[in-house]
Amino acid sequence: MPSGRFPFRRTYEFLSAGNLVLKSSVKTVLLNYTHRKNSLGLRNFIFKDVPQIQFKNRTVQIMTLRNQSDIPLINVFLGDGRKITIDVESKTGPEILGIFGKVAGATELERKDRAMPKYPGRFNPANFGKYGHCYCICEKPGQFPCPSRVPHPEAKKPKFWQQKTEATG
Repeated sequence: MPSGRFPFRRTYEFLSAGNLVLKSSVKTVLLNYTHRKNSLGLRNFIFKDVPQIQFKNRTVQIMTLRNQSDIPLINVFLGDGRKITIDVESKTGPEILGIFGKVAGATELERKDRAMPKYPGRFNPANFGKYGHCYCICEKPGQFPCPSRVPHPEAKKPKFWQQKTEATG
């Protein structure tokens, strides 16, 4: 269990519980907030939802700026140079998450395209074991069988230092 301030935000269960996956064209997200009352929802969004979004979207840069603008807003920068500005003044955290998901969130088709297989090593023929395509290399045709299935003839032979040599003379 992590320690420190608000350790629940660093647990795997909390981070993987987020379900907002951003579009592949989103490169940077800039969050401008203030310490005024109209920015309380954005501060709650940064506290609760941004760690989950970062965990699900590791290639997206997320930056927070404090007291740089008079109103709280979210800027989304896309890969083709476009910029989307979202005004989140006097909105709650869940409302901001919903708006942000509609603007920058990936569709179901994009999610299915980017979905990782549960065990990606199964598709690589060089991987063996529990999560590989087969458990042992001896299951492949042309390979030498495992000693647990067929005993090796060399295993029963005495080693060179154990062999008795005949004295010549």
